[in-house]
Amino acid sequence: MVVAVVVGASCAGSDEGGPSGGEASEAGEAGSGQEVQEVEIGDLPTDVRRVPEPLPGTGPGDLVALAPRRAPDVPAGARAWDLLYRSEGVDGEPVAVSGVVYAPASPPPEEGRPVLSWAHGTVGVADDCAPSRTGVRVPELARLLEAGFVVAATDYEGLGTPGVHPYLVGASAGRSVLDAARAAARIEGTGAGSEVVALGHSQGGHAALFAGILAPDHAPDLDLLGVVASAPAAELSTLLRSAVPISLAFGLVASAIHSYAETYDELVLGDVLTPAAIARLGVVDQECLQGVTNAYADQPTSAWLVTNPLDVEAWAARVEQNEPASAAIPAPVLVVQGATDFVVPASTTDTAIERLCAGGNTVDYRRYPGADHSEVLGEAGPEILEWVAARVARVPPGSTCSG
Repeated sequence: MVVAVVVGASCAGSDEGGPSGGEASEAGEAGSGQEVQEVEIGDLPTDVRRVPEPLPGTGPGDLVALAPRRAPDVPAGARAWDLLYRSEGVDGEPVAVSGVVYAPASPPPEEGRPVLSWAHGTVGVADDCAPSRTGVRVPELARLLEAGFVVAATDYEGLGTPGVHPYLVGASAGRSVLDAARAAARIEGTGAGSEVVALGHSQGGHAALFAGILAPDHAPDLDLLGVVASAPAAELSTLLRSAVPISLAFGLVASAIHSYAETYDELVLGDVLTPAAIARLGVVDQECLQGVTNAYADQPTSAWLVTNPLDVEAWAARVEQNEPASAAIPAPVLVVQGATDFVVPASTTDTAIERLCAGGNTVDYRRYPGADHSEVLGEAGPEILEWVAARVARVPPGSTCSG
């Protein structure tokens, strides 16, 4: 199926992916006089803030709860739903994940619509930080819908739902991205098919890469056409070592340490954090990223760390486990990176690309000289849309990997 993407204004740059693009309607229904038919919810619960027990459904992607979304992030002329869907948790057990699905208002084609599964950047790990609650910011959302895409936007495991959010744990994030695409196809009226492109920024770039790695085993029913990673947090070891000395970056470090300690039983907080740091760690479950950053900004990082987690064998092993490294991704990959990014420095992405290429992957790597971390999606937006359209059209991908 060929989908023509209209390339217009560029994606806005924020770690959450920038504004959704296009005018939003308060009711999440069609504008300009276009009528939207209501979609039947069926027997599913409509309370998407409460996880029912036992979980409805039988497998990943099955719907748990569904409700029409009426929020400013729904473009005019589109339909949207808040949902809970089944996924596989970090412990291998079934878990409910929250998210949002957007679809064009027009009747779907017989062959089905491709799905763009969006993976957001770092917002924090507290439930109230979930984009489905604060406002989803999918780059070029309106243009994607106009081009015929269904867009699925996961919150990730434990972000907006009970349990810990496994921040920067690749298997959990990748499954959340893939199963959101599956869930979109379960909603009557979206017309979503099996063709999927994963797109993510920062934390979401890491998630999108892991979606590509996991797709053959976790979601063989999906036809993964491509993976787009913007400023991906791929080289976690290097990023952690560079962030540890910076007080204003300690919110990110504290969030990662908290999530890893909650996710992996063998990791001990006292091996890496001082008692003073542990005493403040409750803020991670209560505040979004800026609040966590503020909570630790009044002291140098030496007041918070016993040692760098990378200098503790058990911690270093788990960090390394969650790097994409040279793992095989069966679909072509586009990586975009701002050259003046100080959150995910270009040098770390250069290394990630070398490793992905060494694994035999098809990678198209594009650097943008004037773009920082929050600007790269805006700079790269038109080229991302062109690349995605080419994947749907089955145009053979290019690669910047040498040899």
